[in-house]
Amino acid sequence: MCETLGTEPVESEMPVEFSNLPLEAQQALEIYSFLPDRWEGMSGTFLGKDYSIVFNLFDTFNIEHSDTRQLLLKFMAKVDSVRSEIITQKQKAREQKPSS
Repeated sequence: MCETLGTEPVESEMPVEFSNLPLEAQQALEIYSFLPDRWEGMSGTFLGKDYSIVFNLFDTFNIEHSDTRQLLLKFMAKVDSVRSEIITQKQKAREQKPSS
């Protein structure tokens, strides 16, 4: 795209490649993707991920060290929090959008 526009790429504007993330971040995101979403049935509110199987996933992915598990849980909780905020904002925007 930069070549077409005749500009130089700006590193701060380039998307991060999954493979460039630290191993722990890659592991956390991969495990997070296997966790099922929890939704409130009546209102359709996103409640976050269901962590009931997370330790089984740690075992499956051979993540044994307790400090690593703790770090991954913290990272996944942060991802879950940010994702929840984004979903909530999108739901509010949809609700405020006038119907045609």
